[in-house]
Amino acid sequence: MSIYGAPVDDLATLNSLDENVILNEIARRYNQDQIYTYIGDILIAVNPYKPLKIYTFEISSSYANLTYRQSLPPHIFAVADKAYSSMKRTGKRQCCVISGESGAGKTETAKYIIGHIISHCSSHKSHLQEKILQVNPLLEAFGNASTAMNDNSSRFGKFVELKFTHDGQIVGANIDQYLLEKSRVVSPGLGEKNFHIFYYIFAGLTEQQLLNLLLSPPEKHRILMNADGRPVYASEEEFNYYQKMFDDLQDIMELVGFTQEDILMIYTMLSAVIQICDVTFDVDTETGGSYIVDEYVLKVVSNLLGIDPVDLATALVSNIAYARGEQILSLKTPSQARDGCDALAKALYSKLFYWIVRQVNTLIAPDEQYIAADGHEVGILDIYGFENFQKNGFEQLCINVTNEQLQYFFNQRIFAWELSEYSQEGVPRAAINFQDNQPVLDLFLRPVGIFALLDEESKFPKASDLSFVNKVISNNGKNPNFLMEKKSKGKTTLFGINHFAGAIWYDATKFLEKNRDSFSPNLSDCMQRSNNGLVSYLFKHEEEDKRPSINGMPMSQKDILLCKPPKITYDKTVSLSRNASKRVRKQINDGRGHIKDNRKRKQAPTVGSAFKASLTDLMEKMLGAEPQFIRCVKPNNLSRHGDFEGPIVQRQLKYTGVLETIRIRRQGFPTRLMYSDFLQRYKFICFPMTERVKVNASHCKLILQACELTDFQLGKTKVFLKYWHTEKLDTRLDYLLKQIVTCQRVYRGQKARQAYKLIRARAWQQSQLASEFLGHIEVFSEMLSRTLGKIDHQDRERHEAKKRQMLYGELRAKTDARQKVIDHQQEPKRKVPPPTMPKRFSYGESPNGSVTDRSQIPVKKSMIEEEILSSLEHELPRLDPEAWVKIYFMEKKCRLMDFNIKSPAVVIDGYKFQYPGRLGFGALHNPLRDEQTSRIRQHIGKGVQLEVDQEGSVWATKLGKNEVFVKGAFEPEKHCLSAEVVKNMGHLEQNKPVKVFDIKEYKVQLALEISKTNATEIDGQRLKNLSVVSLSFVKDAVNDFETPCWICVVVLPALRQNNERIMADAEKLLHVYRTAGQIEKSEMGRSASRKWAKKHPRRSNYEKENEKKEGRRARIEETQKAKQMGYQTRYSWQDTDNGLQVPGHDIDRQGSGRSNASDESVLYDDQTPYTNRGPSVRRSVLRTVSVRNAEAFRQRTLRRITEESDRGIYGNDQYGGRQWAKVNYHQRTSQLDDEY
Repeated sequence: MSIYGAPVDDLATLNSLDENVILNEIARRYNQDQIYTYIGDILIAVNPYKPLKIYTFEISSSYANLTYRQSLPPHIFAVADKAYSSMKRTGKRQCCVISGESGAGKTETAKYIIGHIISHCSSHKSHLQEKILQVNPLLEAFGNASTAMNDNSSRFGKFVELKFTHDGQIVGANIDQYLLEKSRVVSPGLGEKNFHIFYYIFAGLTEQQLLNLLLSPPEKHRILMNADGRPVYASEEEFNYYQKMFDDLQDIMELVGFTQEDILMIYTMLSAVIQICDVTFDVDTETGGSYIVDEYVLKVVSNLLGIDPVDLATALVSNIAYARGEQILSLKTPSQARDGCDALAKALYSKLFYWIVRQVNTLIAPDEQYIAADGHEVGILDIYGFENFQKNGFEQLCINVTNEQLQYFFNQRIFAWELSEYSQEGVPRAAINFQDNQPVLDLFLRPVGIFALLDEESKFPKASDLSFVNKVISNNGKNPNFLMEKKSKGKTTLFGINHFAGAIWYDATKFLEKNRDSFSPNLSDCMQRSNNGLVSYLFKHEEEDKRPSINGMPMSQKDILLCKPPKITYDKTVSLSRNASKRVRKQINDGRGHIKDNRKRKQAPTVGSAFKASLTDLMEKMLGAEPQFIRCVKPNNLSRHGDFEGPIVQRQLKYTGVLETIRIRRQGFPTRLMYSDFLQRYKFICFPMTERVKVNASHCKLILQACELTDFQLGKTKVFLKYWHTEKLDTRLDYLLKQIVTCQRVYRGQKARQAYKLIRARAWQQSQLASEFLGHIEVFSEMLSRTLGKIDHQDRERHEAKKRQMLYGELRAKTDARQKVIDHQQEPKRKVPPPTMPKRFSYGESPNGSVTDRSQIPVKKSMIEEEILSSLEHELPRLDPEAWVKIYFMEKKCRLMDFNIKSPAVVIDGYKFQYPGRLGFGALHNPLRDEQTSRIRQHIGKGVQLEVDQEGSVWATKLGKNEVFVKGAFEPEKHCLSAEVVKNMGHLEQNKPVKVFDIKEYKVQLALEISKTNATEIDGQRLKNLSVVSLSFVKDAVNDFETPCWICVVVLPALRQNNERIMADAEKLLHVYRTAGQIEKSEMGRSASRKWAKKHPRRSNYEKENEKKEGRRARIEETQKAKQMGYQTRYSWQDTDNGLQVPGHDIDRQGSGRSNASDESVLYDDQTPYTNRGPSVRRSVLRTVSVRNAEAFRQRTLRRITEESDRGIYGNDQYGGRQWAKVNYHQRTSQLDDEY
């Protein structure tokens, strides 16, 4: 198409090929904001220097899975989609090579390629796409800088590899970095800046954070100062921009996966890099070496790097060299020491940058379960562009050689290899001449090239930059691509190279120094001895693959949290560097400057050799992939938008060979496939898929003719196609595949409909059978219902009959009782002299003289407690040993929930809360809860507090007004209750702690069991039952099944029976406890018994009540009078029915004994040793065992007396069924007087 028409998208379709025509077409497209142009399959991108609205997600989606490239305007998204589609279709590695001068937009182009590919492929790993996208800004902060040509120039090269599965899902990525310009750290060029990260931290960190890093204002640090005295930040807008970039960098580092420790360590090392360059040296006249002028900076750097200041000072002012198996020690001059500091700063920064790249690769690497498929990779190369400044140094030489190598790769792939294949295959080749830059590369890389001579000169200590230039001139002076000043030959360090982009002059000043990278071995050894884990790891000779642990922080964690800056102690009277120079000078004078060292040391590679190795590795990766070329062009040198300078653009188009590229893409065949590969990919267009097709040119031609293609060539072994031929073949193949899918869809639909009919018929048949089955079930159900109705009617009749019999029996019993009352009233009353006090009855004796039968007292046998203990036996080994109690929440026989309590106190109430220290009944759900339980549960209120003391006893405190009862108060032999609980009939008073589990009583019971001679007689189950205490709320019942709301408390230390302290106390009790028979057998026991009998003469109960002390005769008379009156008399030494003797604890008619029983047992008086206890104390052992039983039987007797009397005179009070425990003294006295 002519240039006078609409702008063309593909320059290869131009009718007229001329440099001016091509330039005009690109200019017209640029002025219309069409910055992308095709040259066949190569894309030209002109930097617009302004944001364009052509990179939205909608536009990116339109280029996804693009079939015809001509259907949409040229775009970077089309190249990215082609690389991704080719990778999925062919399974071969793809590589997007982005080239151009500095400032042409290569970095932004790489971002768009990565963003388009990642946004249109799925991933199994969460946030993987976002992490990969954020890697570029992270690396730009550490590897990009502002130069004279570009505000965001890449000062390193990166090769990003995106890894995919067979179906195109991204699983990870890998980044390779090349040729970091680390010399910029210590010496940025004139009018240029250092790496972005240094300006980020000064703008983004707070003053306190900068103080913690021991940093001064940026203008006071050498590597950030501008040579012309301008401020570091040119304006407030620039400062705000860097501050925003710092905040974004913080978020990116956290998103990618860096921890706060990692980030702090990175800033710490950057602070050390900044301040190591501030160290200044001067001549030490005493030693002839050098010393540090201001050693405060030395202390700061030592603190940041975790190094001994003396070791660092020694390494800076001295040097160690190895020659012929000897270690040579020498002092440095001030300039050499200054170079050593700069080398340390460059090494720290470069190693930190490499570590960051490795960490990023670790965080975005594919997981083990999602390994990338072989060949399914897309690589994107983004490297610095061609540079030509007023003064070009060693860095520009390396950068331009890299671009020279990339241009050579482009020429080989586009021109040389293609023309060579034309000749080999017998295909007519076009007459195309291209500029081959192989001689320029030979000038640098051949055995006597510039890099080889530079390495050779670097080995000689006395070599200079001038001698290096002279040697280069002598070996390469006749090369037409080498330029030199003939007038000043042999007297200047300037030389020139005729690059493919034009002639460039280099100044060889400091070439040798930069190539040597004079980092002395003693500095490396000093860094390896650092307390900082990251610093020592970075300077190891052999790098490890695993991620190092970051320890040895410059400050303690406490100081960091308190925002305290590190304290630097600096004594100006002591010079560490002078002392170090003196020690080194003394070693040299004493003959210890030469030390034999036979260890084989690996010689550090020069920068030039490392550069060639990196370049070789990069080219190896690119050669194994199919390239997609993108040529970036800058329209002007001032980075202004809308300014298209024709000569600048034409120069770039000329040296990149655009005109030759257009010709070869127009006349040549960029796609070249072997016959076998072509048939394997496109056989289905003409032949059945299963048919075996012979590999030859005729079959390939049939396929091409079927697609109506022309202008192709068939060689000896390959098919030569234009770049648009593959698009048509792929489109034809996709069309046929869609037709196959349509056929498959129709066939599968038919099969599915047939299967559906069969399934529907089977379902209808099964529904008929199911309806018949349900009909039979309905008939049988009705018959069963009638039968059950008859049975129920018969059961009701039997129940009514039994009920009538019971009513008849009750009526007869009431009639007989009434008749007995009438007969009793008709009998004459006996006249009895009134006693001075109401008569008291003996233990277990009723008012009518008969002994109380234990079967008359209602007791319970809790099956629930046994079930709880049985289930807890299996659970006990798994319980937390710190838990002291296990609480079960019960509603009648329903077990709602259980809790293991470790805190010393816990509150159980009726509220809807469940958290440590407070448990509420209201939070528990019970679907079987009846109306009575629901009503009582609402009145639990504040409930009760349980706590344990240091000895192990459990105390209960009622917190509210509503009642709380201790169950089992009438069976103290089955529980370890205190005497106060038994005395109060299990009733708890408000806000008064009561001991509901007495550990001392448990020890007594344990001692009694241990004292048994036969081990088979020990009742272990009884000891377990003693560890259980139950408390009921609001309303109590003897039977647990009838108690609405109650808790079962299991004391775990008593249940385990393995507490050493409890067992020790029980063993001590065995020394105290002895039976009466054992006591009487000993002479001491018999003597003690006689003494006790003399002091305690026997008296009858009647005598003790009336305080009569006339002697034995008077007691006998009183006893006879009592027998005549019909009363039974018992003595204090007589045994009760259960065989226990209760001395001094008789039951009187007032319901209170004369003894003042204490809830503390005398056996636990720790102040009295067990060995010194008297006979009376020993006899109190039996009393301690039975005191609670006696109290319980006293209350049972009163209960039975009250129940046998007329209940109507007492009524019911707030205590309900426990009214008998609250009978007033006057009422009972009047009742007993009436009986007498």
